[in-house]
Amino acid sequence: MRVFVAIVLALSMCACHGGTPFPTSPTTTTPPNVPLPPAPGFGAATLTLKGVSLSGVVYELTPTGRTPIAGAIVYCEPCGEETHTFATADDNGFYHFSGDRARGGGVWVAAGVPTPIAVGYYNKDFQDPPGLPAVRQGPGWREVLIDGDTIFDIELVRR
Repeated sequence: MRVFVAIVLALSMCACHGGTPFPTSPTTTTPPNVPLPPAPGFGAATLTLKGVSLSGVVYELTPTGRTPIAGAIVYCEPCGEETHTFATADDNGFYHFSGDRARGGGVWVAAGVPTPIAVGYYNKDFQDPPGLPAVRQGPGWREVLIDGDTIFDIELVRR
């Protein structure tokens, strides 16, 4: 798991399109329909920044039902105007990537192409559930089709 967190952090420190990973001054809004280098899973698709949100709950299944996993880290490569965005699940396991473009939110999407996201956690007690469909990016990654505001819950299991 330490390797996964290190990889996600390393990804967050590199810039997709030649900019700095952490802007030091306000930036202007990138116009829609700008071709960007492909993010994992996007191939050569032309991405468009849409004012849509991505949110959900990170949880584990227990005998009493879904139990939220507070502190889970969700990474969304194409979320936000500047991309490389992280969200931390709250005490209810809820994470949220804003769709408010006026405040730098939104998701870069391509019609019919799933968006890659990754889930990590500081608590090493969790991992992907068995039988999770394999995605090209490897363990911890999920793909979600975003076409409007999207709710995507993420299941993890105890080690």
